[in-house]
Amino acid sequence: MIRLITFLVACCASFQAEAFYQQSDSIKKLPAKQLSRQRNIDVKHIALDLRFDFHAKQARGTATIILSPLNLASKILLDAGMLKIYSIVLANGTPLKFNYAGGDMDDGLEIMLDRFYKTGEELTLKIDYQTLHENKADPNNIWGSLGKGIRFFEPTSTTPIKRRQIWSMGEPLSNRYWFPGYDGLDDLRTTEFTATVDKKLMVISNGSLLTSKENSDDTGTFTWKADRPYPNYLTSFVVGEYIDVIQNYEGVKLHTYGYPDEKEAVEATIVRLPDMVRFFSEKTGVNYPTPDYAQVMVQDFPFPGLVGQNGSSIISDNMIDDFKTHTDFFYLWDGIEAQSLASQWFGNLITPKDWNHFWLNRSFSHYFDGLYNQYKNGKEEYLLNYLPFDLSVTLGDWNSGYRHPIVTDHFASISDFISDNYAGSRGSLVLRTLHKQLGEENWKKAIQYYVKSNAGKQVSTEDFKIAIEKSTGESMDWFFDQWIYRMGHPVFEVTRSYDSKKKLLTIVLKQKQKLDRNDEYPQVEFFKGSMEIEIDDRIEKIWIEPKAENTFTFPLSQQPKLVHVDFESAWIKEIVFEKTTDELIYQMLNDKDILGKNWAMGELVKIAGKKDATIPDKQKIYEAFRKTILSNSYWRLRFNTLAQLRRLMANDPFTTLDDATSGMLLSVIKSEKSWLRTSALTSLGNSRDARYADLYINYLNDESERVINAAAIALGKTQSPKAYDALVGMAYKPSWKSQSMISALNGLKELKDPRGADLAMKALSDIHSPRWWLATPIWDYPIAAAETLVALGKGKDAYPMIFERFRKSMVDNDYNDIFANVVLITTLADPRGQEAFEMLKVKFKDDANAMVAVSQAESQFAEKIKK
Repeated sequence: MIRLITFLVACCASFQAEAFYQQSDSIKKLPAKQLSRQRNIDVKHIALDLRFDFHAKQARGTATIILSPLNLASKILLDAGMLKIYSIVLANGTPLKFNYAGGDMDDGLEIMLDRFYKTGEELTLKIDYQTLHENKADPNNIWGSLGKGIRFFEPTSTTPIKRRQIWSMGEPLSNRYWFPGYDGLDDLRTTEFTATVDKKLMVISNGSLLTSKENSDDTGTFTWKADRPYPNYLTSFVVGEYIDVIQNYEGVKLHTYGYPDEKEAVEATIVRLPDMVRFFSEKTGVNYPTPDYAQVMVQDFPFPGLVGQNGSSIISDNMIDDFKTHTDFFYLWDGIEAQSLASQWFGNLITPKDWNHFWLNRSFSHYFDGLYNQYKNGKEEYLLNYLPFDLSVTLGDWNSGYRHPIVTDHFASISDFISDNYAGSRGSLVLRTLHKQLGEENWKKAIQYYVKSNAGKQVSTEDFKIAIEKSTGESMDWFFDQWIYRMGHPVFEVTRSYDSKKKLLTIVLKQKQKLDRNDEYPQVEFFKGSMEIEIDDRIEKIWIEPKAENTFTFPLSQQPKLVHVDFESAWIKEIVFEKTTDELIYQMLNDKDILGKNWAMGELVKIAGKKDATIPDKQKIYEAFRKTILSNSYWRLRFNTLAQLRRLMANDPFTTLDDATSGMLLSVIKSEKSWLRTSALTSLGNSRDARYADLYINYLNDESERVINAAAIALGKTQSPKAYDALVGMAYKPSWKSQSMISALNGLKELKDPRGADLAMKALSDIHSPRWWLATPIWDYPIAAAETLVALGKGKDAYPMIFERFRKSMVDNDYNDIFANVVLITTLADPRGQEAFEMLKVKFKDDANAMVAVSQAESQFAEKIKK
């Protein structure tokens, strides 16, 4: 999951092979085989009754567990993680002896029964316990982390706007840290969760709210009940101050629990949720499976969110935006909301039998999220945004040496295996390849048969394959063996030739990948399957045989201007296809596949960026880029092209912002909105031409905050006398999560006017204004303020204040606050900051994970000091 955070800043890259499979220097042994746990009990129901201690960051209460032994038994073994067990009694009050060393190993809690119990004989255990493990934030992931057990939040001395909140999730084996139970996937049980909290707070958990009441001691008690059995890892809860924003889809209540002071923003964020429920119901052929659905926004939760059972999802509160901001990010935040919702079918309605089949949860929910994105925002958005991201992380993992099949019994860590890019991005890409292979009609048959026939069941990958074969009549053994049970991808080298006498086009596809003989995971030597090739204005379907070289011929009356292999990139692949500058320009301007246009653009960037690139070639390329930017092509392609043109011109000492380019940019600024206008303002702003100061000032009032930010930065770069007043004047304009202040500070950083230090110092000293927690100056005003002070030569003036804040956070012992202040100390780059790192090394000397974060931050600090 954490790897997916790069989605927030991922750009739409093009892909071309530059290397074959990497050869290992030594034998890469398989990790030990992960054996399925041998279950000895059948847990039927767990009822939890808890109270919480915010100060100690602990919970105290009881777990009432109804279970039956699967064999004749005189003792019961349960999983417990760092719990203090006070007593265990039977339903009739009979006390039971137990052994527990206090660790977190499987079957660590041994309970001696009062007699032998027969197979299937039901008994009830009541366990009085307390949690001891504190689920601290991960300093290496200050934008959000999961941890183990219960995460507590309260306002701190340095972050008084932090909300009083508690949450916990269980994926994969973390629930043992807050209640005893059985963490295997193969045991389904119902739950009841009761919690007593301060009366201002609300409790949200699995299932439906059974009761809520106020108590005489200024507390409230909530009881949630889940009647449909589900695996242990999906038990979750959230405690906080919330409002319930309710929507409805055909009788299904859709609850979104957001913060009371953000009600309008919550409403803006979730406008598409009912439509998502309709879409997934229609695509799967199964209506939303429970009477209610709830999504809860919490602090310090990583992208993209986690699902709970029986209709609940936990999502980062960074998702909540007002109408104006969220409009710019439908393509992004739709994905978080849709993926969590899709998991109610793929993960809750249908659950994997074991961890090695977890892609049936993660990959399916991710791919169906992508299908919704394609439906709502257009196929081109999916092709230029979702698909390139999934390809980049998949190929990135492969080329960095992180490799394994999607389904395997051999993996080192369950947690890593179910949350890495193979379980998500690669699996999603494989589903897309399968979708293309089957065709739309058979894909629909297969998915709907799979969901309907397995609803309420636990499944394996074989169950999915069988569903395809039964519904379509097609055997897919070869496909699953190639893409699921083995690892690798093809590396194609493409050549083409045209025989003008025979009027025949020949295309040769060579598979250049090589097996890594030193890796013991099963690999694919040569790949097979159907593929589409675009030849001028027609699409040809071919079948690739599993061999080193495939040759295809096509009768053509004349030499084609465009040949594009793997139309819309249905394959996970790398490819080398040499083309001339003119051929690439033609493809960029005429390809029916927007990915082909984007790929051609990337190749042209490489040509123009070469030291030996000729002026005529550069001029042709720049003209093609300008033509694309001013075309009616999809906005993201034009946005990508603008960014690439800006990069090329910035790196070319012989290129200035000529009349043609500046005219193009002015046209885009005038006629386009949001992202295209933002990019054009950024490009024009790089000219630092003060003639455009009034233009930038005008766009400080744009409807898009992204445009406003770009205009502010561009205005600062002009060094215009008008800039200072305009930027300071906009700083306190009402905006969502201090975006006006961020934009003003970003502009003042470029302006270099020393008067801007006063505003930056005020912003840096402000610990009360709303903000995101995304650790970047574009989204987080304290970091923007620190960078501005450094740019104005005033970083040293701010250091004492930030060091004092850091010192207080060390006393508060809030990891998020500590390392957020470390980011500011590193940004200020004052040599006195070394004292903070010495304090960190003392505090975290026994915490290996925290020391990684300290070491990395200290290295960054040292680099900044050198500058």
